Amino acid sequence: MKKAILICVALFFSTPQSGWSQTKIQIIRSDTTDFIKGDNGAQTYYLKGNVTLKQDVALMYCDSAVLYRPQNTFEAFGNVRVRQADTVLITGEQLTYLGDERTFTISERVVLKTPSSKLATSVLKYDRNTSTAYYLTRSTLERKNLRITSNVGNYNTEYEVVRLRGNVLAVDSAFQMNTDTLLYYPNRNSYSFAGPTKLVRDSTELFCSKGTYSADATLLELYGGAVMKAPNRYIEADSLYYFLRTEDGTLHGNATVADSTEGFVLSSTFIDYKKNPVYVDAYYPVFYEQSMEQDTIYARGDSLRIRSIADSSKIVHLFGQTSFFSYDFQGISPNFLFHEAAEELALYPSPTLWSGSSEFGADSTALKLDANRLDSLFMINKVTITTKTKDSLFFDQTTGTVLEGSFTDNTLRNVRIDGNTQALLHNVSNSGRIEGSNKSSCSWMKITFNNEALERIKMARDVEAIYTPKTSAVPEWLPGCQPSFELRPKKSAPTAPN
Repeated sequence: MKKAILICVALFFSTPQSGWSQTKIQIIRSDTTDFIKGDNGAQTYYLKGNVTLKQDVALMYCDSAVLYRPQNTFEAFGNVRVRQADTVLITGEQLTYLGDERTFTISERVVLKTPSSKLATSVLKYDRNTSTAYYLTRSTLERKNLRITSNVGNYNTEYEVVRLRGNVLAVDSAFQMNTDTLLYYPNRNSYSFAGPTKLVRDSTELFCSKGTYSADATLLELYGGAVMKAPNRYIEADSLYYFLRTEDGTLHGNATVADSTEGFVLSSTFIDYKKNPVYVDAYYPVFYEQSMEQDTIYARGDSLRIRSIADSSKIVHLFGQTSFFSYDFQGISPNFLFHEAAEELALYPSPTLWSGSSEFGADSTALKLDANRLDSLFMINKVTITTKTKDSLFFDQTTGTVLEGSFTDNTLRNVRIDGNTQALLHNVSNSGRIEGSNKSSCSWMKITFNNEALERIKMARDVEAIYTPKTSAVPEWLPGCQPSFELRPKKSAPTAPN
């Protein structure tokens, strides 16, 4: 009994496991057949005219062939066709077939056709065990309007996967792609690429290191650094998930959107972006640039929201501890809200602003623009103005309830303060030393600035004033007027790419 079991095990392991490996090539037909019998059981068949051979599910046709037994191989010539299970047809002029290995090499005007695509090459090797075609010469794969050429490739016809390498060029009616290494899935019309890749669709250019493209959905998933260039628009990120048709997607890591049509540049660690209508969400840290006619506002915040409204203009809202910088005006505020149609910038609550040598404070502030130029300033409740003097320790100070200011050439020139207005102004000698101070109160006050300095003050109604010679080196402060010039923002946002 034990001996019988051992014999069965030996027979099991000595029998080929694949049902294909020992399938003999069969002659189905030929117009003429010459048979030559050689030594040691060798047999050679010379087949001419309408030759048909078969191995398992594969049928092979040609004008003439030479079949060798027991080697189980043959060579075919003229109008060679190999049909694999009714799904793959390969044609050429010459073929060498190895039956036991179930592989063949076909050459001269080779074409491989599947239900989804057609491959043209000069020499092709096909492995029927894995349903994979291999080619080492410049070849072209076609699907509908798509043409892909490459130096080297292989095509798994069972799972519909094409692997291409070496100067890969894919051209469709909608796009063109250049890459080094590409996986193409004909049934899904989708691509995976590794290595430097350029994709052009309409007037949009994309560059990346690796990613995928679903052509029917126009969906891009790009990694390892991605750049998109389009008329009036530039997008860059470490990774990009983007629909080209609808022009929307998400940017991850070192993300930048520059839209010259909308007049802004945005950089962040994450951006959710839609082109039309404009819809943007971005998260910490966020850098934002808003172009004006002769200046640009550079803003920074923890998060940002941009929305289009009914008149096709947009609203920009920066959240968190925001700061902004322009050449003539800077500020910090928990909220930065810009209404494009009204050309209004709202800052709240308790923002601090700087212009020239002066610092401004209030419960809330609104900046009005006219044709993208600073036009007027409004501040409400607990209004303070602190201005540097020639003496580094002393500051001119003004407080009130409501402030209205006006700009000339983006520079603050005049302000009017109403409501229990107070002022502490210093007399400064020609040598820059403080000689004394004027402390006054009135119903309203008008201040004129020139060359970043306080030039003229006009007070009206119920004016009271007291002059005090300098008796102490310690500065005096009106309520809320102690300055914080060290918090004044500097330009920190990235500039728009070329």
